[in-house]
Parts: sequence; C-alpha cells; structure tokens
Amino acid sequence: MYMSAERFALANQAVRDTFAQCSIVWQAIPHWDVGDPGQIKVADGKYSPPGFLNLTLDQQPFQVTLAQANGPTPDALLTEVMARTKVLAKNVDDAILPQLYANATLSLSTNNSDNDLLKKLIAARAHVEDGGYRAPSCLITNTEGLTNLSQFVSGSSILDGLLTGANINALHRTTHLEGADADTRIVVLGRRRRIPQGSAPDASPGEEPVDIAVSLPPSLEIDGETGGGQIQLTARIRYALRITDDLGLAALYH
Repeated sequence: MYMSAERFALANQAVRDTFAQCSIVWQAIPHWDVGDPGQIKVADGKYSPPGFLNLTLDQQPFQVTLAQANGPTPDALLTEVMARTKVLAKNVDDAILPQLYANATLSLSTNNSDNDLLKKLIAARAHVEDGGYRAPSCLITNTEGLTNLSQFVSGSSILDGLLTGANINALHRTTHLEGADADTRIVVLGRRRRIPQGSAPDASPGEEPVDIAVSLPPSLEIDGETGGGQIQLTARIRYALRITDDLGLAALYH
C-alpha cells in the first residue's frame, strides 16, 4: 500500500479541481464521458460524411517520496499533484485552442481600431447566429487581442461595448493561439444554450458546435515504486476535440 485510500481520493480530487480551475478548454467547451475508460476512438459527430476521431492520451508522470505520500498532512503531496495538473491543463489548452481558430469557417482581418473591431465582431456574431447559435457567444483571444479589445477611447474602455454588440457573455485569454504574440487572434465560439463564464462543464454538449469527448477524465494513477525508492504517480486525461459544426466558429486576426 503506497498511500491510504483516503489520501489517494484526496489527491485524485485535487487533480479534477485543479484541472477545472486551470483549463480554458474545460471552462469554455462542454464535455461528455464516453462511458468506457479504455475507449480509443469516438464518432466525430458530423452528418456528411460521419467519421471517427482518435482519443488522445495526455499524461504527466512525477515522483513523490513516501514522506510526501503518507505524511501527517497531505499538503506536500497536493502541492506536487497540483503543479503537474496545471501543466496537464496547459497542454490540453495548447492542443485544442489553435484548432478552434484554424477551423473557423469565417475568418476576418481587423486593423485593431475600436470601430473596426466592433464591425468585425458583429460580423462574427451574424455568422454564428445564422448558423443557428443565437445564444450569447464565448470569445477566446490572445494577450494582444485582449489589449486591443480593452483599449481606452475618451477615457473609457471599449470592452463592454464590444462584448455587448457581439453578444458575448464569456471571455477567456490565452497565450497560445495561432500566430505571433504581437498579432491579434480572436475566436468567437457560438452557443445554442446560454452558458455563463466558466460553466461549460454543466452544459449539455450535444447541442453545441464544439465539444470534448472524454474516456478518461482528469485523474491520478499510482504507477508504483521506482528504483530510487520513490513512488511514481501520473496525472492523465484521454480526450478528443469534436467540431461537429464549424458554422459555430468565427475568427478575427491582424
């Protein structure tokens, strides 16, 4: 026995909670459990023609000492677990977010002025609404995009006005979107149902243009003892991004 059942359950819960807190994908895109932790393929959800996607295993192995695993308090163990889970969440975001940008069926250039940003965001709104996604959308942008969306005109930030005009109720910033850091990159993700900021895990994935199929949710496994007398653990997730309707995606760039 490497650690008590109670200690392992606590560490496993820390993986789930930390992943949910750190991952833009988990907060912005609904996900669903395929029901088989060993499944490696899933239907892509498209109608013409239907196909299959491979589920990707992402893992972060790490080692802890017996003292960390079985100390009087779980703090040392949880520190290690959360540090690795943060990396796991970033890896998933880095793999998925550029795909949203690259697969948008509408791509518009902007000169980053307030009027042009509003014009192009409204065009993106019209695109996803005409595709059947009329609920408030989700906007994901890089740092430069957020800087331009938040610029001040006559002493006031233009951000609220832009989000209102574009019918946006959720905003996420990420460093990793396709393109150079100095370029604006924006993805507008259409919604069929109203999903508040960070509430995608509670939403029904079947109605949305993008979802995440999960066979192995964010969790922890005990691999065993190493040659150095430590315990190897692995934080892992197996998932697939499904873009079931690319009409629900629009992109802006500069």
